[in-house]
Amino acid sequence: MRRTLAALLALALLLCSCGAAEAGPAAPVPAGPSLPQTSSSDAAPVRTVRIPYDPSDSLDPFTCTTLQNYYAAGLLYDTLVALDGMGAPQNRLAQEVNLQGAVCIVRLRTDGYFSDGSPVTAQDVAYSATIARRCPRYAAQLAGMLEVTTPDRYTAVFTLSAPDQYFPRSLAFPIVKEGTAGELRVEGAEENARVVVVPREDGGLPVGSGRFLLEADGATMTRNSRYHTPVKNLRTVQLVDAGTLPQQSAAVKSGELDLMYSELRGAADLSQGNQRRQVMLDDLVFLGLNSQRLGLEAPLRAAFSALIDREAVARRAYLGYAAAAWSPIKQSYSPSATGEEDPAPDPQEALLDSMGFQQRDEEGWRTWQGRRMAYRLLVNSDSSQREAAAGIIASSFEAAGIQVTVESLPFAQYSQRIAAGDYDFYLGELRVPPNLDLSSLIAPHPAIGPGCARDEELLDLYRRVKAGEEELSALDSAFRRSVPVIPLVYRRGIVALSPDFSANIVATEQDIFYNIGDW
Repeated sequence: MRRTLAALLALALLLCSCGAAEAGPAAPVPAGPSLPQTSSSDAAPVRTVRIPYDPSDSLDPFTCTTLQNYYAAGLLYDTLVALDGMGAPQNRLAQEVNLQGAVCIVRLRTDGYFSDGSPVTAQDVAYSATIARRCPRYAAQLAGMLEVTTPDRYTAVFTLSAPDQYFPRSLAFPIVKEGTAGELRVEGAEENARVVVVPREDGGLPVGSGRFLLEADGATMTRNSRYHTPVKNLRTVQLVDAGTLPQQSAAVKSGELDLMYSELRGAADLSQGNQRRQVMLDDLVFLGLNSQRLGLEAPLRAAFSALIDREAVARRAYLGYAAAAWSPIKQSYSPSATGEEDPAPDPQEALLDSMGFQQRDEEGWRTWQGRRMAYRLLVNSDSSQREAAAGIIASSFEAAGIQVTVESLPFAQYSQRIAAGDYDFYLGELRVPPNLDLSSLIAPHPAIGPGCARDEELLDLYRRVKAGEEELSALDSAFRRSVPVIPLVYRRGIVALSPDFSANIVATEQDIFYNIGDW
């Protein structure tokens, strides 16, 4: 059962389709500055803020399905730690986090209280961790957690399957009162298994201990006076049913909403605007290669990687709302990581020629072992951005004499083809968990088909880095040499503000209201 659930969750994370319906192309817009950042230092204190939510969705942090409600729910439920703009964990309900090999000891602060007045205890943490591990949003980051024990009222001990120096970043999941959450369970046989959300029988919400409390009308949040770090100025958060993303954008422009968030899944989402702030996401867009079937060894995979103009992908396909990536390791994990640095460019033609691929056929295409170097690139037609990226990638290869044909398919067909190994290349997307779980990128995985190149030395190095025995920079360099998949860009989202709204905003992927206490 646990393996079935893990496979289902991994498939959803690895082959994520677009989160919202897309409209036609929009005019390119300039990219705004990256977050975290602040607006003017002399901004007046904010007393009320109006944000979008979906009344048809829940504010349950484990079962809500829309981004609007996910971020709104984050105001009602506290976490052990919060990840700052660089992804580093900052204590919230946790007073101390002590990592000792494969054991993580969390000592809770004693002034954390739920909305019903009861204290937040280690038993609530253990309960919440069990729920979160089965929730698609948190399953990947908690996959290495074996159990949580509670030696005393304010101590929770996380036992891991292996040492993981980044596990404290995984503690950013909601803490709810024991026994108050709904349930996620797997139904059906192996092939037809599905994750089913089982809500609370009374339709109520879990009991939280967040910065705000939900009033009886279900659309108004008021400041939680018992929160351990009181919100300074803000008194009220008003939840507004603002409809679709284009409708939300119009409401922000007109001042009916103070702010909105978008992951920019579709071209229509790129029209938001009066004030825009970029938010770095953990969503890595990559090129998968069917290395086993095609016989693509590491040097050729590295040469293919060098052909791709990542800056063009970021600028043209994602209209500036992405950052080029040459490895899956973001610099926020370590000063020694170089994941977003541009390596020295390799002369494309000379590199391939030196590897023995200088022969060409009568039409000018490179040949290998007597056959034209011609490949099919799968992309899901539900994403206009990935389709645009696929076109840029194909052009990069063709400029070097390698023929690439783009096959754009609906998501269901696209994912079936990948699972069956019926592809040469494909464009995929993976949300890299906060604990830097890269295992699915460096070893074959059910959700990416049989094509991922398995590198035992790279896997061993990855485990040693996770255990803190090797520098992250070593893994970065080794990944670039092995290239089991080709990283392309990390996507960005935006917080769009209304013309009259001003606040010292710091937003993160996990919490766009990260510093709401200081607004």
